Formats: sequence, structure tokens, C-alpha cells
Amino acid sequence: MSEKQFTVPPHLEQYTAPLAVFRAANPQYTHFVVGGLVFSNPTPTTDNPSPESKVLLLRRALTDSLPGYWEGPGGGCEETDDSIVDAVVREVREESGLHVSRVVDLVGIEEWVKLKPDQVVKAVKFHFLVEVWEAQGFIPGGEGQVVERWEDGVLLTPEEHDAFVWEGVDEVRASLEGKGKYMVLEDEGRNLVKAFELVR
Repeated sequence: MSEKQFTVPPHLEQYTAPLAVFRAANPQYTHFVVGGLVFSNPTPTTDNPSPESKVLLLRRALTDSLPGYWEGPGGGCEETDDSIVDAVVREVREESGLHVSRVVDLVGIEEWVKLKPDQVVKAVKFHFLVEVWEAQGFIPGGEGQVVERWEDGVLLTPEEHDAFVWEGVDEVRASLEGKGKYMVLEDEGRNLVKAFELVR
């Protein structure tokens, strides 16, 4: 299965523009960052007619910046990325081992400024809701094969993340309020909660 085998809805077309073109159209930013939020949406059963959707959270490694904080897959755009959405697909694959099949919607946009000794970083992060092939029962490279408990097949990059969990909206919201079991940054937490609204 080719990495390019993913779809993007028409209303997100601007994020498929060549990265150089997108950068030129947004000169107010020096750094472009993306995030891809992946959900597990169990099929209703007789015993559980309304199963809870859960989002994939990754814990930042102790050797990385913001150690111990939880987040969705994501990172900075690279020169080799064809577009913003291509960067999302790459980051999700690199940080979770999962393969994006569809970029569903833009969840939110986060901006920040960071002062460095040699420059002023003006960053923007685009949080997207995505779907993955594994959730549909496909194994990339072996199309048509059924995967059981695909949620357990997350593959981490140890130097960046050291644990993963699938968590529901109540715990994510509690963690955002400082009452839960996960450390999350405020903007990250708000976008996680907002994404739950989109999958309902």
C-alpha cells in the first residue's frame, strides 16, 4: 500500500498545496507543525450498544522536551514533505506505525512565539482528525488481511515517546483541567476534547 493512498475532503484542499507555496502564503510563520489525532471507534454490540470512542495518546520520552507529557502523533513539517497533509501522514506513521487512509477534518489551529538566542520562532500547528487503514482491517503491504486488535499494534519511536494509551473523553477532559492522570498542555488538551465532538 502506497503512503499516497489517502484521501482529503474538498474543504481541506488548501492544505494539499505544495509546502513551499503554503509557506509563501503564510509568511507570518517561521515554523509549521502538524498533528494527527487517531481514534478507536468500536462497533456497537448487543452487550455494548454505545461503545466509547477513544483517542490515541503518546507519552513524551524522558529524554525529550516536555518529558512525561501526553499528546497525539505530530511534529514539524520537513522540506521533503509535499504538503501539510503529507506531513500529517508521515508524522502519524513515524510516531505510531499507523497509516493514514483519510484526513477527515481540521480540528484546530494553535500558534505560539518562542524566543531563541539567534531567532524569534513564530510557529503554527494544525491539528487534524485522521482515520487509519489499520482500523479498517488492512495491513499496509498486505491489503485485504484482517487485523485483530489493531489498537495494540502501535509502534513507538523510543527517543520520542515511551508509552501509548487509548483514552476516552472524560479522562482527557479531567486531565486538561488538572484533575486526571495525564499531563497535557492546554492547547493540546483543548484540541483533543474538540476532536471527540467530531467523531460523535
